[in-house]
Amino acid sequence: MAKMPQLSAMTLREKIHQTIVVLMSRDKKIDFCPGAAFFFGQIITNADETGLDELRGYVRELLAGCDIPPLITSDFENGCGSMVKALTPLPFMMGLGATNDPEIAYDYGKATALEARSIGANWTFSPVSDLNINRRNPLVNNRAMTDDADRACRLLPQIVRGMQENGIAACAKHFPGDGMDYRDQHITTTVNSLEMADWYATFGKVYREMIAAGVDSIMAGHIALPAYKQEKSVRFDLPLPATLNRALITDLLKGELGFEGVVVTDALGMGGFAGWYDTREIAEIESFKAGCDMMLWPTPAFADNLEKAILSGEVPMERLDDAVSRILRVKEKAGLFSEDYTPFRPLSADEAAFVKDTQRRCAEKSITLLRDKLHHFPLSPEKTPRIAVVPIVEFGPAMAEARVLETALTARGFKVTFMDKPEPTADERKALYAENDLVLYGLFSRPFRPMGFLDYTAARAANLAGAFAPDHAVDKTVFVSFGSPYFGSQYLERAQTYVNAYSMLGCAVEGFVRAACGEVPFEGTSPVKP
Repeated sequence: MAKMPQLSAMTLREKIHQTIVVLMSRDKKIDFCPGAAFFFGQIITNADETGLDELRGYVRELLAGCDIPPLITSDFENGCGSMVKALTPLPFMMGLGATNDPEIAYDYGKATALEARSIGANWTFSPVSDLNINRRNPLVNNRAMTDDADRACRLLPQIVRGMQENGIAACAKHFPGDGMDYRDQHITTTVNSLEMADWYATFGKVYREMIAAGVDSIMAGHIALPAYKQEKSVRFDLPLPATLNRALITDLLKGELGFEGVVVTDALGMGGFAGWYDTREIAEIESFKAGCDMMLWPTPAFADNLEKAILSGEVPMERLDDAVSRILRVKEKAGLFSEDYTPFRPLSADEAAFVKDTQRRCAEKSITLLRDKLHHFPLSPEKTPRIAVVPIVEFGPAMAEARVLETALTARGFKVTFMDKPEPTADERKALYAENDLVLYGLFSRPFRPMGFLDYTAARAANLAGAFAPDHAVDKTVFVSFGSPYFGSQYLERAQTYVNAYSMLGCAVEGFVRAACGEVPFEGTSPVKP
């Protein structure tokens, strides 16, 4: 295993390469030793052990060519199964927030770390540390834990400890805090509009707690914070996003908040980073000058451009040495330079069982009963033997999770009718009510699928609205959201029975059915204002 390099012994090019996070690809070989390598789930062709071995092969090949081991990372936001199909997805972060349980939060981080290490990953771009204060934010929603800084401060540091005490570096994102805007930084620069007193009491409080917990890295977002020093673009009379804003990264995050870890940018191809300078290549150098230590997927010219900027004096060598020192410290802390470090740490049978148990415990304890005015719960085949399941699904693959609802209820003795038509006729809907004792609407949603505010297009929304048709028996209707926690007020204010389950995942569906049938109690508490 490589020894911890000394800055004085490293070449300029070696230092620059440490600041680059590359994208691993099946089609393109990495011909230098980067600071880190990121993989998407798409790099794997099989969702089984064969696929995991394929991924390990890519990691092994990269490591073999590097004197300084790179960090291996991905977006393990809700467990490793969120990126690698053969591994375990955990409930979305808002589901964890609904448990309000620090022990489960620690185990959430630990379970992520154990599976990550089994495939060679040692860094995760998580946990999402945003606060979903604006319910119309299109990017955060149930990816975040809560809208309440106190709940976030109670749980987020435990996730970090669970990760970092079990072998992977954590990353709090997205500084200075997403969840205030109604726009998406994938498309445009977004704005955290809080005044500084309010920011310090919310997002600032969260970041202070994360830094105190020893989080190894923080991701800078393409997000402006106009209330702080008003550093504006020369090209536009608008405040710069954090990824280009020295006041936010160097003065506030590293200076005032005292963060000594690695600041990594969000992806540099996103719309929120574009257009602030004449070219993206210029903007990347400005981002490094602002205080960002690692560039997530910079252009191929970045290394050459940074070398020129350093040799010309535009970028001081001290800036590069500070960045590289931070990166090497994180690698050392993660054990990459230890004599006994092994890139792959197989899961033991007990650890594999622990991961599955963490998934189950988190899913069960997250289920939040908001209304049960007609006392439908617990469900039983004796009380309501015939149940119609009506999935409201915008993202096609979620239909598989909707089928889990059908399977789980059938296994408990219910006779289930599954309505998979996105636009049932009035007569078909009327027949569902006439022929069943209960009609269960499952609302499946998640950020990015599709892009924009979590909502439904016309056909799905009309299907949902049809539940309140005058000739339907409202006393037969139950609604559960496997996604956005806001549908209860957005669409379903008149619903007599309503549950939030937060995650468009099979584990959340199974957790809901166990709670609905009285096998476990409804223990979740709403992590956001309804």
